Amino acid sequence: MSLEPSPLSQVCKGIRAYLDGEINGPDRDKVNVILATPAETAADAAGETNHRLNLFFYRFEPAGLFPDNLPGQIGWLRGFCLVTPFGIAEDGIGAGENDLRLLGEVVRIFQEKPVFRLTLDGADYQLQVIFQSFGLDQLNQLWSTQGDTTYRPSVMYEVSLAPVVPLEPAIPAPLAGGFGVRTYAELDPAAEAVSSQVPEVPPLVPDLGRVDWTPAVAWVTGTSCAFSLSFAVESAALAAFVPRVWLAGKVGETVRLRWQTWDATQGWQAGSVVNAVVPSTSIDPETVAGAPVVDLTLPFNNRVGQMLLHAERDYARPADGVIETVQSNPLLISLYGP
Repeated sequence: MSLEPSPLSQVCKGIRAYLDGEINGPDRDKVNVILATPAETAADAAGETNHRLNLFFYRFEPAGLFPDNLPGQIGWLRGFCLVTPFGIAEDGIGAGENDLRLLGEVVRIFQEKPVFRLTLDGADYQLQVIFQSFGLDQLNQLWSTQGDTTYRPSVMYEVSLAPVVPLEPAIPAPLAGGFGVRTYAELDPAAEAVSSQVPEVPPLVPDLGRVDWTPAVAWVTGTSCAFSLSFAVESAALAAFVPRVWLAGKVGETVRLRWQTWDATQGWQAGSVVNAVVPSTSIDPETVAGAPVVDLTLPFNNRVGQMLLHAERDYARPADGVIETVQSNPLLISLYGP
């Protein structure tokens, strides 16, 4: 019976697939990119007609960050990979030179695109590949574990941060939609009501001069803007409510409005995504009466829970072309009940 893929194995396979696609391309397929020890790859050399590039993930360490992570939350690892070429002689070029050509390609690929995106269980994670120096003593110790395998030129990379996704994730708490102060004239808590306040919306003006400009959003309710709203389940106010969003950014550009939902049994879950065209460059609560709004539909309205909304957009990072995603400020709706 074969083992099921784990998040760690999928990360390593994702890096292998990434290198395979970058090195081979659509019109050439001359390099076999392999996940194995150098000894295993060297032992399979007989009769090989393609170059081989071996990825040996030999060490994993805790990330050294997120010390407050609890069981059931995503953990993070740093992995270390030895990349070793096993070239063959072809077209008058010796195996040794082909080893150096392969190593040079690996260094170039990771130098140009050190950050890439990997999808695990429907969620996107970003991994960074970092070139590491390796002393002679460390090289000797590592290659001494490979039996009679002859030392070959290699490079070392750290892969950070690899996610450790729990099979049964912990259910996080709901978000706070407002804050309040409770004061008592007597010891009886029922003597005074709670004085509460929700975050006020200031003017929001995205910096459109930046390539990574971030959209801004606000709820529009009647004659006011809000970041957070709350309703009682089965109330008349909830029945009459239509979520309307004021969206600001580069006019005419399409962004995604992404819902997330929370309840006490499943925690935060990904919701629906709606494309919307940006209608204005800023949000000014003083001019809310003429605000261009986008009408949405609540993911649910019949149970206690929360709904979080972000506007997001992708852009290509100028330095290396890596696609990054930026998110707006969050908008929250809370449904409460007895």
